Amino acid sequence: MKIREHIAMIKKNGLSAKGKKELVSHLEGSRLTHRQAIHAHCYDCMCYFIDGRMDCRMPRCPLYPFMIFNRNRPRPTLRRLSEDHLGKLLEARKKRGNATSK
Repeated sequence: MKIREHIAMIKKNGLSAKGKKELVSHLEGSRLTHRQAIHAHCYDCMCYFIDGRMDCRMPRCPLYPFMIFNRNRPRPTLRRLSEDHLGKLLEARKKRGNATSK
């Protein structure tokens, strides 16, 4: 199958999910970020999610921890600021506010 036909098939039959746009961009020759490449790979590997958006349940895949529908994937944690650091930020914000109001 030629690339143009492949892209047309994905656009027509592929479920709208994370990775579709990225896979099409890749096939059209665009560069992808690491995250976009992972999403594109999962979209391709899961046959364009035609059966639905779900976890692939392939824990041996090296990209599985980053799979968008993996319920156990690591989530980014919120950064907690120390009281000292928070105080310095607020003080700087107040100084900036006073400088602009003059």
